[in-house]
Amino acid sequence: MSDSASPSASISLSGPTDVPAVLNRAGIDYVSVHDQRLLAIYRTGIFNVVTEPESVSNARTLEIECWEAPLPSRGDERSPQELLDDFAAVFERGDKP
Repeated sequence: MSDSASPSASISLSGPTDVPAVLNRAGIDYVSVHDQRLLAIYRTGIFNVVTEPESVSNARTLEIECWEAPLPSRGDERSPQELLDDFAAVFERGDKP
């Protein structure tokens, strides 16, 4: 689970965004938790994405937290913060995979 040392990011989107659609286009798996929250699995990390007060299908802001640190990989030695930055960039690029 998360702790206070988990990296996090706040992202303001350029307009209303359907977060599940962005993740689908980018090929990122996720599990919906409720209208304003989902868990995304990016590489080997799990990210908690909260869109309050909007729903995930019409979000203007995202709060992303590294909920479960990525598993170490022989070929990928990125830190949880670097992985979170890569994941957040999916939204900043406008959902281009």
